[in-house]
Amino acid sequence: MRRFFTRFMIILLPFLVVFLLIEYKTSRLPNSYAQKKHSLREQAQKVNVLVLGSSHAFDDINPDFFSCQGYNLSNVSQSLFYDTRLCLNYLDRLPHLRGVIITVSYFSLFYELNDLPEGWRDYFYYRYFGIRYPSLDLSDPKMFSYMALYTRDFISAMVFSKLNNKDEFGDIQPNGWKKVPAPADSVAISDSTGHENALFHNSLVRMKNLKANVRYLRELLTELHKRNIRVCFVTTPVYQTYSRYLSPFILQANQNIIRGLCREFNAGHFNYFNDPRFLKSDFSDNDHLNIAGAEKFSRILDRDFVSKTCTR
Repeated sequence: MRRFFTRFMIILLPFLVVFLLIEYKTSRLPNSYAQKKHSLREQAQKVNVLVLGSSHAFDDINPDFFSCQGYNLSNVSQSLFYDTRLCLNYLDRLPHLRGVIITVSYFSLFYELNDLPEGWRDYFYYRYFGIRYPSLDLSDPKMFSYMALYTRDFISAMVFSKLNNKDEFGDIQPNGWKKVPAPADSVAISDSTGHENALFHNSLVRMKNLKANVRYLRELLTELHKRNIRVCFVTTPVYQTYSRYLSPFILQANQNIIRGLCREFNAGHFNYFNDPRFLKSDFSDNDHLNIAGAEKFSRILDRDFVSKTCTR
């Protein structure tokens, strides 16, 4: 029995070594979560304005065009639960924070990441920020292994050095903003793709999530108000090929809820949803801005909120 066990371990050892090497390598991958954690930690002592939200903030708001130092802590599909937890977790490490921009997308108030196929992102927040969504499966391998966070094809590409970090994770800048070029394909901004995207975002809207999301926001706003940190809600620009297919009921509900929170906590709301200043040439797709559009929008946002927050 002892000889069998020894031989078994000798056979198993190379596989264990390979597993540990891949696990180590995946733990060092510069994904958007790891990059944001590292770059915000480096800049924490200087940050005056923090940007929260989903990809509409990630792509659209470039803090390089702010009057004072900003950092974009938004991410793809980031829900209000994570906006709240991230901001509250970092508050004590941001001694010069004066303002917070909370980007509210069409679906934000009615959406929860854990409900969707993209729920795998929940585990990245847990592994990189220590934030656990209450219903997260504690027995899932992704709770313990970095390798389990990625697909088999992704791991294979990494092992054989076929991985292009910029293609896989996006061109993320030191300020947390994702650099997205203008579309190469004219179909990227069209009635058909806009309709398809609007249908997908309408599928994210679930009334059961509204109460919890408003509770998260109230928790965040209460703490920011206590610390005398200014807050503004921002609705980012979208193109007409997307906006025309959205529910007027949800759009009005968003306005009513945000307006109520603004009154309660003395916050501001800047709605650029159908702003005519943004042309088709400013977009990378039907509801996200490209590099030039992000510069244009960030300068407007600076004039409307950031510069006034920095100088108060």
